Amino acid sequence: MSNSAPFTQMATRIDHNTDSNFGGAAVIVPPAQGGEKIELLMLDAKGDPAQFWGTILTRAQLELKAIDDKRAIQQGFGMPR
Repeated sequence: MSNSAPFTQMATRIDHNTDSNFGGAAVIVPPAQGGEKIELLMLDAKGDPAQFWGTILTRAQLELKAIDDKRAIQQGFGMPR
């Protein structure tokens, strides 16, 4: 799969949900070995910007924790936090 494929797929998902209230969309593709990509399409009648950005922040924090845990184990510092 090309690096641009998730963006094209998200565009298709947005187009297929035109009858719904658009609450925001995001696609984050990290570099190789950089964790999982994040794809988010919110269909929300409220369109709450804080909820949108909070969701992205939380997903990014989870990815950072997974990277930190993996590094700790690889470096022999015991169990992940």
